[in-house]
Amino acid sequence: MPSLAHIIFEIMNVTKTKHALKWMIASAVLIGSCDKEFTPTRQTYPLLETTAVTNIDQTGAQFNAHVLKMGTAPVLDYGFMYVEKPNRGGYVFTSDTSKISLGSSLKDDFLVKVSHKLNKGINYYVFAYAVTAGATVFGSPVLFQSVSTSPAIITSFSADSVLDGDVITIYGENFNWPDFVTIGNQRVAVLSNSYKSVSVIVPPVQQAGPVKVQVYAYPASAISDQLIVLNPSISSFSPTQGPAGTTVVLNGRFSSNPSYNRVAFNGVSAPISDNTASSLVVSVPTGVSGSANISITVNGKTSAAAHPFSVN
Repeated sequence: MPSLAHIIFEIMNVTKTKHALKWMIASAVLIGSCDKEFTPTRQTYPLLETTAVTNIDQTGAQFNAHVLKMGTAPVLDYGFMYVEKPNRGGYVFTSDTSKISLGSSLKDDFLVKVSHKLNKGINYYVFAYAVTAGATVFGSPVLFQSVSTSPAIITSFSADSVLDGDVITIYGENFNWPDFVTIGNQRVAVLSNSYKSVSVIVPPVQQAGPVKVQVYAYPASAISDQLIVLNPSISSFSPTQGPAGTTVVLNGRFSSNPSYNRVAFNGVSAPISDNTASSLVVSVPTGVSGSANISITVNGKTSAAAHPFSVN
């Protein structure tokens, strides 16, 4: 009788961080020899075989697997995981590992056609997996090369509420180089780029509210209207009174680009000596007296402080 050898990885603890998916390998069990040596009463988890990837074409790739032994414990989840092959070394699980769940009714043979998170010419490892109450097991990895590129999509932003001049990262899939990005129909420079993210600077926007973001990536662009441009705001300031020339610190929400911010006392422009996204240092301008309203304007978007500054 031919021998059977499969390494079953039991993953006993999974911790996902923003940058990586850390897998603690509790044990590696080598199962061998003939069917007669397999004792179902002892074997709680299933044994899986990841078989060759088929139907690799412009619509994606078909993942396939076979169940060698069902085991005795109920299966809670099963399907496939796949990840881009690293330039060096063996296969690894990372935050970029993709998961295709097929439910809990494990079948002797299962398959799925995958059409997302693939890039032409890139090599991937695919693993069949199954989860029981006591273990997560995998079939051995199968390597394949994609001949298609999945459509680009935008999934999220590093901050979904921004102000002109902010640096943001657009996250998504299949941002294939060369890329360029538009925000509110304005083309913006790409600061950094990968298949899964693009960093840019928010350009001047005349009106607060939702703005269209478009990442142009081969073979098609990705569009989102989930980015919100804010109005600037002054939440507090100190001191609250003083003569012309007094240095006043404004707290609130301002542009990171100093040239975008305009502060005025009763409409008279005030010089800005220091600028961050959360504070401005200004001087009370000459020609202002009495109760002075402080306003902040960023590229046409204006807000005022709730209380006036008293010029004496």
